[in-house]
Amino acid sequence: MRLLNLLGVLVVSAIFSLGTSVSQDRPNVLFIIADDLNDMPLHPDGKPYVPTPNFDRLASRGVSFTNAHCNDPICAPSRSSMMTGIYPQTSSLYWFEDYRKNAILSKCVTLTEHLATNGYGVYSTGKIYHGNQDPMKFVTGFGSGGNIGPWPWDGQKKTKRGFIPHPDQMYFYADDADPDMDYKWEHTFGSLARVPEYKAEPNNGIPGYKGWTLSGEPWRYVSDDDRDPMPDEMHAGWAAGILNQPHGDKPFALFTGFSRTHTPLYAPQKYFDRFPLDKIEIPKAYLEGDLEDCAPTLANTSLYAFRRYQMLFNHQDQPQLFKEYLQAYMACVAFVDDQVGTVLDALDVSPHANNTVVILTSDHGFHVGGKESIYKQTLWDSGTRIPFIVAGLEGMPNGATCHQPISLIDVYPTFVDICGLPENPNAAEGRSGYQLDGHSIKPLILDPEGDWPGPDVAIMALPGKDHSQHREHIGTLYPHFSVRAEDWRYSLTSDGQEELYHYPSDPNEFTNLADNPEHAEMKAQLREQLVALRDGEKWEDFESLPDEEMPAFELLAEVSGAAEFKLGDEVVANVESMGWAPLRIRVAGNRSQVWVDNKVYSDEVGPSDIAAGVLTAAGGELRKIRIREL
Repeated sequence: MRLLNLLGVLVVSAIFSLGTSVSQDRPNVLFIIADDLNDMPLHPDGKPYVPTPNFDRLASRGVSFTNAHCNDPICAPSRSSMMTGIYPQTSSLYWFEDYRKNAILSKCVTLTEHLATNGYGVYSTGKIYHGNQDPMKFVTGFGSGGNIGPWPWDGQKKTKRGFIPHPDQMYFYADDADPDMDYKWEHTFGSLARVPEYKAEPNNGIPGYKGWTLSGEPWRYVSDDDRDPMPDEMHAGWAAGILNQPHGDKPFALFTGFSRTHTPLYAPQKYFDRFPLDKIEIPKAYLEGDLEDCAPTLANTSLYAFRRYQMLFNHQDQPQLFKEYLQAYMACVAFVDDQVGTVLDALDVSPHANNTVVILTSDHGFHVGGKESIYKQTLWDSGTRIPFIVAGLEGMPNGATCHQPISLIDVYPTFVDICGLPENPNAAEGRSGYQLDGHSIKPLILDPEGDWPGPDVAIMALPGKDHSQHREHIGTLYPHFSVRAEDWRYSLTSDGQEELYHYPSDPNEFTNLADNPEHAEMKAQLREQLVALRDGEKWEDFESLPDEEMPAFELLAEVSGAAEFKLGDEVVANVESMGWAPLRIRVAGNRSQVWVDNKVYSDEVGPSDIAAGVLTAAGGELRKIRIREL
């Protein structure tokens, strides 16, 4: 078949050498990450059932972490945090910023760099870092970057590379629906067999076009058996080629990133055929009115995730739209499972089958109707919970599960532990000096019910006051936080609202217990753990500002009156308060941010980094001073 022949061509050779196989004390690592894939492969109650035989077969060979979470349910900060080993609250990167421009992360050693400079061959294909921000000079072999196509095209030059919706679904943006919705390409879905056709509109400058495109070129589809390969199929084929070649006595780490289940939810027809609409049942977890007792800040239905859900119910003439959306997401989950199967099949017949650790996960969760949401970007389980499976480590059990909360922050230190890498990658001169925020899960891989050095809860952050609309990113200045324990979740918003859920009795988070006095002690305990993980351990208390140079810092205090703050000779903040009010100043890189009374007072970005110096204040009064160096 044409598809199989193309995939065969795409199984290319990178750089390889002949020799003996690598020893188990420095095993190879195959790291597979899917995009926007929620916990469906764990087959949880309350979501549609999707068979995932390849996830399941990997789980039968190792340990499934049933309580794994991202650290920020948004692509860029999640991946930046994972690949640098630094929490979002440490770096202040909560949104779609480039980690290479962040004052802290830009000086950190990334995971792929740490592997490459310590004896590993690093191979990568698909989406690993966000936005093709991969540090390529450390990659031994590279397939291609992440790509969420193929795309419809309307014939215009400006849209040739995609990012426009399917012409059959433009009703989503009609005047009586949601014409102001951003990112229109994200919301459409369906089978690739529904070949798009944009009619010519000469009066609007639209030439028109029939067919799919990929990376600005025609993408051929006649049938499922006669078509061009999708990007994820190319990534799977390329990864299979790397696994099938010898690597001599040098261990390798192969990073394989699949773009599905990222929207738009297009997949071959055969995956839709697996889930007939009349067989799909709407889960009871998808209740109307489920938001009534949630924290109002988190359940603000003008936010992007809720609007995307509402779009599916604005069309009374199409009552099946929600089921069609579920079908598309389920089809994409099945499609990703098949790509995982291609890679695992290649590993099984490769010379590396017995000395390769496999880690399979996702960058964050994704709502498909629960909490009246369609998207990521929430602090509920559907937004943060991810599959996380490890297999192939010598001495580990098979078919085991671990319920200890872990998160993606633990990926980097786990690589360090498994691969025998130096423990403090940022300690060298000129680097950030930061220790990795996470902990190795190797002890849990070997003994899923044993102890480990990490915290009892996993923490996740979410930028607040942000609608994912029109690039309004002020939410990064008001982050919300949540911690997930084995049986509980506690969330604290930037404006002090709370949520508390108990999963053994309420697995779908229907009942917010934050105001229930019976659970006050548990809430207080979880809040203490949240604050400790949110704020870190670097804080020091001072009676007055210290007389020592600081290159970057964060200050918490109470201020009264008008005060000017300088770092050396440079003014970093001017504040004024009529009475005693909470003050927070953060200076890092070229950015100076000030909050007074828990509101943003100023946010200034300069042309160059602010020079290190002694922090001084003129005018005003300060008390309860706490400072940490960044």
